[in-house]
Amino acid sequence: MALTAKSGGTGGSSSSSSSSAGQAFYGTGDGRSYWTCPPGVTSVCVVAIGGGSASKGSTWSNYAGCGGGLGWKNNIAVSAGTVYDVEVGRGGNGESGDYNGTDSWFINATTVKGGRGHSGSGGNYVGDGGGTGGVSGQYGGGGAGGYTGNGGGENASGAGGGGGGGGSYSSTHGGASGGGVGPFGQGPSGVGASNGSPGQGGSGGESGHIGENAWWSYGSFGDRQGGLYGGGGGGTGSNATNGGSGMNRGGRGCVRIIWGANRSFPSTGTGDM
Repeated sequence: MALTAKSGGTGGSSSSSSSSAGQAFYGTGDGRSYWTCPPGVTSVCVVAIGGGSASKGSTWSNYAGCGGGLGWKNNIAVSAGTVYDVEVGRGGNGESGDYNGTDSWFINATTVKGGRGHSGSGGNYVGDGGGTGGVSGQYGGGGAGGYTGNGGGENASGAGGGGGGGGSYSSTHGGASGGGVGPFGQGPSGVGASNGSPGQGGSGGESGHIGENAWWSYGSFGDRQGGLYGGGGGGTGSNATNGGSGMNRGGRGCVRIIWGANRSFPSTGTGDM
């Protein structure tokens, strides 16, 4: 069954309310949400992907955004009826004054976490496994971290299901954003790009963006957002007057909770239900 709307929670969705297999997803918004443990559920498995960072300004010298990290953890003990905190990372947005992304986590940042992409560094992770976000170059954004490997840096492919890095082009035209990573378990890694093309998404995540105009036009448009989930924003060109601030946003993060027999990350029974 597809993910369905969750009542009483911002940006969340869920299915199942018993000890049978179920899931809850938080990723349509950012910030704090809450998950109430259903009857009969005593342990859950969680993946968290941090928000990618934004490009830092409207000229070529400010660099593109870095990818968010991905962390997963299995067999987290929970109690029926207890309400648990869920934090969904925001993608960085220079126009609001914060280029860095924010962390995604379940219960707290020491249980399982996908770390934020920030200036000059991909996001880290906490959990049983995961991957760090890819580091951007001046033009190409970093890909989000994978389930068993890291996101790709500028022009580079991801590993272990991570997102590919966005392609660079030039100081005039800028570059593309990094690919995001999907929350449904490890899949193929995203391929890195070149010549201003976007990084591919890893594990079913969204690929990056080249923006309103392709690489042969000026790159300082504010719509080369990092791919969902956790991709780093694309770099800008040197023509800051050609439309917008050029502060391309990072892709937002997400948290997915699953439970039931024979389900565990990185890839055992983790698909959508």
